[in-house]
Amino acid sequence: MSEQGEQQQGDELQEDEQQQQQQDQQPFQIDTQIPPEDANVFMTQQKLEQNQVWKCFDFLFPAGKLAKLIKVNYTQPKTFPMTEILTKLKLDDGLPVVNFIGCRHNFDNPNSNRGKFYAGIARACHNTDAVIIDNGITTGIEKFSLRRNCTLIGVAPEQIVSYPKLNPTKIEKNELSNGHTHIFLIGGENVHLGTEALFKINLCKAIATGKISKTQGRPRCKIVNILFADSNDCFDEIREAIINKLPIIVVRGSHLCNQFIDQEKILDAEFEDIMTDKDGFFFPLKKLDSEVIAQMVHYLLTYTPQKPKQQ
Repeated sequence: MSEQGEQQQGDELQEDEQQQQQQDQQPFQIDTQIPPEDANVFMTQQKLEQNQVWKCFDFLFPAGKLAKLIKVNYTQPKTFPMTEILTKLKLDDGLPVVNFIGCRHNFDNPNSNRGKFYAGIARACHNTDAVIIDNGITTGIEKFSLRRNCTLIGVAPEQIVSYPKLNPTKIEKNELSNGHTHIFLIGGENVHLGTEALFKINLCKAIATGKISKTQGRPRCKIVNILFADSNDCFDEIREAIINKLPIIVVRGSHLCNQFIDQEKILDAEFEDIMTDKDGFFFPLKKLDSEVIAQMVHYLLTYTPQKPKQQ
């Protein structure tokens, strides 16, 4: 190799060493530039929130018990994940159900004679491991349910109920009552008092069916409805119970129930049309007796008659 070629090769090696030294002397830089936000990510999160049909919370009543508060959107009953919710709440074992229809506490007469009557229902539910379902507001069954450690579930439209307050001067009529272990609040558009009827009956059927009955084909547990008719917003729920061929115990107390039990002329035409349905399983009780209602609940949780009983 000539001297000129060796000199040229040495110059190139010297330039490479100088470039390497310059790069080593430069400080290390981190790319802190944030990539632009993807609009599709935000739209996906918003879509998930809109499609979320239920959400569970822990709700502590003031100076009371802890309950599970479940807010649901029941605009599409056919695709509603009822089984998923019951599995999350550990209510999917298949249990008997006692459903209160149109039951409300009489604030004008707080010393009414339903106290022992509720005690009989709670005793029957305790002995049969039955779940009690009402409208979530004060009915009178709460303290007896607490004594017997029963599962008490309330179902109500979210728009018409109010939350309990600390140190209240009075209890509101539509206030959520302490003693409930679970509360379902139905939200969404066009929700009013009475729209919870379909949800309540479907909830009763899902709890009574359970995972064992559903997977192994066993018969579901029994469902018993107790009609109080303290308010006129219970007509849809009575219809749903009749459609599903569920027995209904009619108890004395309200004017409508008294007229039906005493076989008098029912002044409300809509109520008369419902109660004269040939497919209705109605069992009237002529007096509020704790032993009688306990025996009736035990009987209907064991055996369901094949033909409606009108008398």
